[in-house]
Amino acid sequence: MKINNCITSAFFGIFLFSGLISGNALLAQSNGTATLPEFMVDLSKTMGGFRPLNGVNGGPRIRLGNAFDNSEYFKTFGPPHIRLHDTRYSDEETVDIHTIFPNFDADENDPANYHFEKTDIYIKSILDLGAKVIFRLGESIEHGEPKFYIHPPADFEKWARICSRIVQHYNMGWAEGFNWDIQYWEVWNEPDIADCWSGTQEQYLQLYEITAKTLKKLDANLKVGGPTIAFTMDSEIGEAFLKHCKKTNTPLDFVSYHIYSKSTDDFMKRIAISNATIRKHGFKDTEICLTEWNYIPYWPDGKNRVESRDVFAQTTGAPGSAFTVAVLSYMQDTELDMAQYYSAFGTIFRIGLFDESGIPKKAIHALEAYHKMVQLGTRVATSGNKQETGVSIIASTELGEGKTAVLLSNFEDDASRYKLQIKNATFKNELKCSEYVLDNNHNLDLDRVQILSSKDFSLIVDLPKSTVRLLIFEAL
Repeated sequence: MKINNCITSAFFGIFLFSGLISGNALLAQSNGTATLPEFMVDLSKTMGGFRPLNGVNGGPRIRLGNAFDNSEYFKTFGPPHIRLHDTRYSDEETVDIHTIFPNFDADENDPANYHFEKTDIYIKSILDLGAKVIFRLGESIEHGEPKFYIHPPADFEKWARICSRIVQHYNMGWAEGFNWDIQYWEVWNEPDIADCWSGTQEQYLQLYEITAKTLKKLDANLKVGGPTIAFTMDSEIGEAFLKHCKKTNTPLDFVSYHIYSKSTDDFMKRIAISNATIRKHGFKDTEICLTEWNYIPYWPDGKNRVESRDVFAQTTGAPGSAFTVAVLSYMQDTELDMAQYYSAFGTIFRIGLFDESGIPKKAIHALEAYHKMVQLGTRVATSGNKQETGVSIIASTELGEGKTAVLLSNFEDDASRYKLQIKNATFKNELKCSEYVLDNNHNLDLDRVQILSSKDFSLIVDLPKSTVRLLIFEAL
């Protein structure tokens, strides 16, 4: 996709960015700036396209809480994939097996025993955005007691046949269905935590095997995956799952796991550990998917309402926004094939992208800023990442249009000023640089516009903790 030659104020009015400190200006190399930490962009060195890592959990349709349709906002951050998990918390009676097939004792071959209508509408709202669906087969998380739906099915074979009928409805027209070609089918969610699975590890492995083989028999072109675990793949259940699939020749088209962390360094190390574990077990070409992720300072104990509110406010506020941009940038250089931020719900969900009134939170604009990088299409070489503290840089260019975007983030580094050096800019006359900021006090404001006239130049960038900065360069 191409960004228009003139980036309008309406286009950027959606972003939430803070202002630069007034001293941010074009500078010459000098002793006074030599000690600043440096970012570098080399526009002569291209690195191909971007991995589709800016997916989300949850679609735009809302029927609980504020009941707004958030499609207009989803279009601004362009998720390539949307995973269907916990959808009942924004649009009740959707996706979960017990909502689609409410009477497990009924005949699974009779279309009359399925309630597809609400899920049909929910999925269509996603497809209308141009996004692809990852269909989680199973049940939403159940906090508190008692648990109603997260128990192992009474009959694994029958449960797999029900899943097969769901696939047929959405891909083969069964039961007045569709031909939507939904490729990705994920079996259950987080069988390693008690709020999502009351059964044993062995029961999950058996359920996955039976379901995966049933679905692949139905259509060998489907992509079936798991184990969707909450922790890294070198955990007991992660290792057991990989060994079981290999031993039983169980189909495994993609491996999925989840990460919530307070540290960008820990986050990336857990990706490296999980990916290495998957490859170690012989799954050399299997896709790897991070189907849930986010920033969590710490998990509150659920007893203090104010503490719980304040912790999750950081997740969707400026700290979480800076974290999001940093890890999206780092993940480009991993083996991940796709990732889905948790979550995009527009309801009372504490870590959703919208508040209880349907107003977007700051984190949505971190996803938007990243999407603008993807839209330009071609990634170019950069340096200056500091994974330990969440300092990041990523840049992209529209090769034939003379446009370049640079996205910077500082999650928690003590340095607040940086030197950004641009090398090998290609333009005939002058270059316009428009700067936008996201931080605690500003919501996607245009900070300043500069006119530059050198192919190799530097800028001073003010980038304190919990700040994201987007710079758009256009040839005049």
